[in-house]
Amino acid sequence: MSKATDAATPTAPAEATTSVKSLLPVHDAAQQARNLRQVLQDDKQRIGCLLGAGCPLGVYDAEGRKSVVLIPAIIELTKRIAAGLQAADSAAGPTSKLKASWDSLCAECKPSDSQDPTVEDVLTELRTLSSRRGTAQILGMTKQEMRELDDKVCALISAEMRKPLPTYRNSYNRFASWIGGVHRNSPAEIFTPNYDLLFEQALEQHPLPHFDGFVGSREPWFDLASIEHDAIPSRWTRLWKLHGSINWEKSEDTVGGNRVTRVVRVTREAAAGKVMIFPSHLKYDQSRRMPYLAMLDRLRAFFHGKDAPRLVVCGYSFLDDHLNEVLLDGLRGNRNAQCFALMYSGLNDHPRVVDYAERQGNLTVLAWDGAVVGTRVGGYRAGTTGGQEHVPWLEDAVPENDSEDARPRSRLGDFHYFGLFLEQLCGGGGHVTQPAV
Repeated sequence: MSKATDAATPTAPAEATTSVKSLLPVHDAAQQARNLRQVLQDDKQRIGCLLGAGCPLGVYDAEGRKSVVLIPAIIELTKRIAAGLQAADSAAGPTSKLKASWDSLCAECKPSDSQDPTVEDVLTELRTLSSRRGTAQILGMTKQEMRELDDKVCALISAEMRKPLPTYRNSYNRFASWIGGVHRNSPAEIFTPNYDLLFEQALEQHPLPHFDGFVGSREPWFDLASIEHDAIPSRWTRLWKLHGSINWEKSEDTVGGNRVTRVVRVTREAAAGKVMIFPSHLKYDQSRRMPYLAMLDRLRAFFHGKDAPRLVVCGYSFLDDHLNEVLLDGLRGNRNAQCFALMYSGLNDHPRVVDYAERQGNLTVLAWDGAVVGTRVGGYRAGTTGGQEHVPWLEDAVPENDSEDARPRSRLGDFHYFGLFLEQLCGGGGHVTQPAV
């Protein structure tokens, strides 16, 4: 294994609040890891991965000890946006009131449980107010000021998504090594709601050909026909960006005297015509428009057919209803399909997916302290970590007192440890081509 593997010192997820005493120990942690390994090594079944916003948090330092928080989760992102608005006010002078308007919106949409609102809550409130009729000011803001605040918040979100991968080997490189290390009858498909370019960077560094729905070379454009006909070679990985990307841009050109609007992929960050679904209540409606609809249709189509497709979920907390709807419809419509949801923290921290899995037998949940397998919820049985076979992604928790047995804990929901798990499957390092400086 790599240096990162040897140096890794797992600790309990900070947000894991599930009490192990409330979970009847019924599942074999090592056996569930073996089941997942068998799925990921199978070269005949179709395999897909839904990889969410938690994946960038799985980029650890070079020693493999802790996350570098490459791209923050929504709570930290909210704090950074507030700081960015404060900095923008300082640069613009005393007349600028972006941060004051932000604070007013935060106070207006604070949930009843007294938790601080996130950027998704604030954008939802802001867009609801700005879409009203009339010209009266609300919370001291005109409609124009609301639009300016919306634009600035979205620009700050985009800035956080520009981060490149570190130069040392990390979870994304390990994931790409696994993609290239198994020669499948059908192409691997990656579904992600993330706007960043981390998966593209990892695939290109190895290098591995992939198709994302765009064709052309100087300024590739989104081509629905290429997606629908799917004539791309099977060795090309499919990468479907469900919520758009920081380098997708709406372009208007005049061709033969006619005005043509297209979505293009640019080599820089997209300008004013960004094609991204920013976090707000509009996500559901926007996902039903092009090009997002075509991307969502690829997730829907993944479950079609009489074969047994396998979907592995990591870094996604099942909080987007429009994605959950497609996932659950696909699993209900194809009983041969199987989904493995790898959750970062405890079962009690993910009530939605636990509820889904209790009613859907082909949805397996592997969480930090327990699992849902065949609709049965339970903790991991003592003595089922599998020993050295599953180090470091399975470990025994330290007992609270001498009368308790050590209880297995699963790290597979952490993209760092999932990457180490994948690296073992494909036999180690793999070649990474770093860009010339």
